[in-house]
Amino acid sequence: MTDMERDVFHKEYMPYIIKWGKLTCWLSIPLIFIPAIALYIFYQAVPSVGGVITGFIALFSSMVAWYVVDPITLYPILHIPGMYMTYIAGNSKEIRAPAATAALSATDVEAGTEHGTIISAIAISVSIFISLAVMTLVALAGNFILSLLPDSIVAALNYLLPALFGAMCMQRIMMDYKSAFVLLPCALIIRYLSTLGVFKVLPFGGGYAPILSCVIIGVVVAKALHGKAAAKPKA
Repeated sequence: MTDMERDVFHKEYMPYIIKWGKLTCWLSIPLIFIPAIALYIFYQAVPSVGGVITGFIALFSSMVAWYVVDPITLYPILHIPGMYMTYIAGNSKEIRAPAATAALSATDVEAGTEHGTIISAIAISVSIFISLAVMTLVALAGNFILSLLPDSIVAALNYLLPALFGAMCMQRIMMDYKSAFVLLPCALIIRYLSTLGVFKVLPFGGGYAPILSCVIIGVVVAKALHGKAAAKPKA
């Protein structure tokens, strides 16, 4: 990259990206609530306070760590333009980072450089357009596609979500057998207590209590089993 190209990159391209990246990210925040507002306007669907608390606890406990880890680990690959696009479009680790990595590898360009930043931005933007095209097609033709499928396959789709969560659970178990050996029985006991209605005496119906209990127990167990090993300095 010549000195003139480098000046254009730092004095024109990047300020332009940062300006519109900040604007679009701030605009995306209220747009996130459009589905909830539409459900309220057209169907008068209002979640209970307990349901909101339950959902918040579940999402917060599972995602809070990634708010710290993702920017640190993905920034060298995505850089500033890619980060802005990724945090609006989503699928950072599943689609955007692999797309950027493949593009950098195919062009033999080093990540983090001026050229690498531009290549990553192009790859991520293309992946976003492809994702939008595919999702739009599936959304529009979804009912038609389902009507062509046999009833047995349509009925089997009801097991798709449990299968997904089961696979994710098994992946976590394989990563830490010791914690799983303690946490699985605890989770089953908490689930059994929930079916008995033990948590209904809590405020807002107590629907959030099982998830919150599992999170707290998980933190305590992980700290007890791995805290000393993590704190021990490496030789």
